[in-house]
Amino acid sequence: MNISELNKKYTLGELTSTEGDKNLRYELLSPLFKNLYENKVVYHERFTSIVLLENIKLTPDLFEATAINYLLIEAGRIKRYRPLPEKWSVGANWKFLRLSGNCLSPYSSWLMWTDPELVEKVEKLVKAELIIEALKLTLNAE
Repeated sequence: MNISELNKKYTLGELTSTEGDKNLRYELLSPLFKNLYENKVVYHERFTSIVLLENIKLTPDLFEATAINYLLIEAGRIKRYRPLPEKWSVGANWKFLRLSGNCLSPYSSWLMWTDPELVEKVEKLVKAELIIEALKLTLNAE
């Protein structure tokens, strides 16, 4: 099941509220990390990038992984004061990991798009330098 199917099948409160049933979210959301496109996701926090997830850990309590910056998604000129990280840890407690539109997000933190078809399409768009179109599928999705 992907995020779109989960959004259709489950009520808003079950998977979209800030805090929810940890066991239900583990059961429904952990499979999203087992069926990734080449272990890649689209990730947004202070920047937007396609990242590789390594050392993925899925326990009944939490999701954890090492994120490796793979393909930056930038539109226009962005003035950076700090270099982007090459590698970092990412994770969340299932109780607070929720569906937010077409992505996953713990309360007020990162956003992550996991659906394999979406990630593959975004990667192709970014490589073709169609950044605005890639962002319309993710960060700027309607």
